[in-house]
Amino acid sequence: MGDIANVILNKPFHRRVATISHSMIIIALAVIALIYLESVLKPFFIAMAIYFVLKPGADKLSDSGFPQFLSFLTMLLLAILVVTSTAFFAWSQAQDFTDDKDRLSEYDNKLDRKWKNLKEVPVIGAILKDAIKGDTETVGGDLADMGVGSGGTVTGVFVSMLSGIGGAITTGVTVLFFLIFIVFEAHLLPGRIDRAWPGGTSHRMELITKQVQESVNTYIVVKTGCGLGTALLAGIVMWMYGIDLWFVWAVMTFVFNYVPYIGSLIATIPPIIIGLILLSPAHLMMLIILLLVNQQIWGNYIETKWAGRALDLSPVVLLLLTAFSFWLWGIVGMVLAVPLFVIVKIILENIEETRPFAILISERAPTLEEAWSDALRDGVLSPGESHKLKELQKTLGVSDEETALVAGRSAAATILKRGRAKQQEVDFILLAAKGTPQENNLIDKLLIGRLSKDVRPYLKDLVAHLIDLEEE
Repeated sequence: MGDIANVILNKPFHRRVATISHSMIIIALAVIALIYLESVLKPFFIAMAIYFVLKPGADKLSDSGFPQFLSFLTMLLLAILVVTSTAFFAWSQAQDFTDDKDRLSEYDNKLDRKWKNLKEVPVIGAILKDAIKGDTETVGGDLADMGVGSGGTVTGVFVSMLSGIGGAITTGVTVLFFLIFIVFEAHLLPGRIDRAWPGGTSHRMELITKQVQESVNTYIVVKTGCGLGTALLAGIVMWMYGIDLWFVWAVMTFVFNYVPYIGSLIATIPPIIIGLILLSPAHLMMLIILLLVNQQIWGNYIETKWAGRALDLSPVVLLLLTAFSFWLWGIVGMVLAVPLFVIVKIILENIEETRPFAILISERAPTLEEAWSDALRDGVLSPGESHKLKELQKTLGVSDEETALVAGRSAAATILKRGRAKQQEVDFILLAAKGTPQENNLIDKLLIGRLSKDVRPYLKDLVAHLIDLEEE
């Protein structure tokens, strides 16, 4: 009995229970707010996402001497031009399709014929006939009889879906106003934090802000680049096979690419349905293969090579988050969920009491060497990455001397793979090489830029030497 009392009264245990209970209350309040304040919060979060999309380009313009607000204004006008042109072309294509009554009738007739043939297939046909009470000889009627849909034509579903695009204009105006005020407020926030919490708090907040910007910017840039590549090739494939509304489906592929794992796969469904109606089985199979291969190459190879583990969220957590956000806010929620959750995870990482939760929802718990390798993937250690590495070093209880060896070994392995060296990597390597047989040769031969053949053996020897030191 006394042992149980000691556990209950144990301060760390009490603190963990308090943290969990407070976290559950905050999550519950947040979900309630997201449900009942959707009309206010959705445009705000969309504006936040657009702010992060525009920020990398605006920062580059600011570095070139542009005023900050002018940089954002330039990027915003460019984005509006691109989005408006894309929307106009997609809407024109959709309008032409919906106005072509002969084409819509052709779709319905072809689909009804294929549906009739499907009902004659031995096994599948028997199942369908048992499920249909009264044979209407049309897809829409039979599906309605089975309890799926309202009985309209399939092309009517496409028309109603496309007609809903116009409702986004009102939301767009609200988003634009939010975005303008976010741009105005962004550069004033650090000063307010510094005055509100003088001392070390402002520095900590600045580091958290930099981590958020780095992670979200990386996610946005990579997803946008891979989305454009996926959509461009998918659009070409659909155009080659004569898929109607190919540009609309390509735009949809780009948008859905922001939804992890399942987004691009969902975007392939409409063109495959149209291909099922228009194409022969052989051409349909080729269309499906090309679309899926395109999606897999960009999603699982190029994106991974480009971003590495920048997101670092558990796949199960991402899928649950995607499903929950779709239930909450529909497609917009699916697109916004991941960058917003990345921000939440970074905040959890920087609060001692909630750090265990951040580790649990991560894709992995990296070793110090893995963390250094990920951070040096691009050859530059940003302030946010540096802060994260120091926190990990403190958590693992690793000394500065051991960390210097790990950093040097990771930098050497990275530039051997990449074939180029950057200033920070050279500094880490030379620091780790002090007192080693390779030190003098590396000081003379290791230069910034392309890696020469002469220096490669010394770097390999240094990596092997540092591994031996660690094993000892």
